[in-house]
Amino acid sequence: MARRLDDEDWEQSAEEILAESTHSTELGKQMGRDAVRVSIGEMSEADFHEKYHDVVLEEFGVDDRPTKPEGFDE
Repeated sequence: MARRLDDEDWEQSAEEILAESTHSTELGKQMGRDAVRVSIGEMSEADFHEKYHDVVLEEFGVDDRPTKPEGFDE
């Protein structure tokens, strides 16, 4: 499954979905890939949150994702 995340069809589909967003398409694609990795057990939710916390704050000004790991302090 993770291998399919890097194919051209996935890339094209992600770009089409994110094209109308005013936010970073590249960030959306990176987070989408890693969200799939979390769902198939290749990455923990805590690692996902930690990896994207700073860039989510930078991009959106706030990190209100409901995935905040228990005990995570900003």
